[in-house]
Amino acid sequence: MLEILRGRGLISRWYDERYLVSRAFSYPPLLNIEPGAIPLFGSYGYGVHINGFVRDGEKLKMWLGRRAQDRAMEPGKLDEIIAGGQPAGLSLEENVIKECAEEAGIPRKFLEKAISTGAISYFTVWGEGLCRDVLFNYDLKLPQDFKLVNMDGEVAEFLLWPIEDVAACVEYSDDFKFNCSLVVIDFLIRHGYIKPDHSEYLDLLKGLHSTQPRD
Repeated sequence: MLEILRGRGLISRWYDERYLVSRAFSYPPLLNIEPGAIPLFGSYGYGVHINGFVRDGEKLKMWLGRRAQDRAMEPGKLDEIIAGGQPAGLSLEENVIKECAEEAGIPRKFLEKAISTGAISYFTVWGEGLCRDVLFNYDLKLPQDFKLVNMDGEVAEFLLWPIEDVAACVEYSDDFKFNCSLVVIDFLIRHGYIKPDHSEYLDLLKGLHSTQPRD
């Protein structure tokens, strides 16, 4: 059926992978589906995002990736150093290890320092239909002299920015891929760069854990 829809041009992005469809992440899967078709049916999509950062004394810097121009979704936008959908048949930890190796050449020994920081969720209309996504997020502190290496061509370049520049980019531009900016905002809140007296603090917290469709 999906091949027919693809042939009719109703599925614009085809990844040739399989993602699970279930009532919730912890439930047994009902079936597997091509991820490019998920918005057509409105089922939940899951992914992992890794915030790579460096401490330089009192200063905090964040590694960013710029998406290659041949990406099907939002080419050229800024992204976390590691981000990917959650395929069927892999645990979250296995997926983190796979994505880190494939996208940035990060050895497994560094991933022992990756800290799970929870998840964000959002509902939005995107492309062919409805995105109901849950992103499991991790913080990964890297050595100051560590060099990221693009392994699979999905990243045009890696950038190491002061956290203040990252925050300003999210607030005043749309240079980030839309859901990656949400992951950055979550990081800024957890690390105290967006404080409780910020005028939109509670709205931001609510928006990072959406339970209703949003424009």
